[in-house]
Amino acid sequence: MLQAPLLLGCDVGNLTAETMPIIGNEEVIAVNQDPLGVQAKKVRMQGERMIWAGPLSGNRIVVLLESRKTFSSMMTAHWDDIGIKSNNTLFEHRTLETKFQGKLTAKVDGHSCKMYELTPVTKL
Repeated sequence: MLQAPLLLGCDVGNLTAETMPIIGNEEVIAVNQDPLGVQAKKVRMQGERMIWAGPLSGNRIVVLLESRKTFSSMMTAHWDDIGIKSNNTLFEHRTLETKFQGKLTAKVDGHSCKMYELTPVTKL
C-alpha cells in the first residue's frame, strides 16, 4: 500500500510457519510494487479502525480495512471515501453472488486487516 522497497527486519533463517505466508503473499507484494507507484492514503478513521485507499495501474483501486481493536467488527468503505463514483460497481477477487455497489462492508477480526483490489465495471 505504501509503494516501498521490500525490506525485512527479522532473521529470515528463523521464520515461523505462520510468518512466511504473510511476508510471501504475492498479491500483497504486487500491490506494493504496482508500476503506478502511488501510495495509498488513510481516507477514514473511526477510533481504532482505519480505511486506506489508493490508485493502482489498470484503473484499479486498493482498499485496506484495518482494525486495531481487540474484537471483530464490521467495517464499511464508501465509494465517495475511496474516490469511486457512486454509479460504479466492483467485484471481489472471488466470485460473489452480487456485485459491490456504493460501498464495501466486511467483518474484520481484531488486530487484523482485509485488503481488496477493486476493478470498476464502469470507468471512474
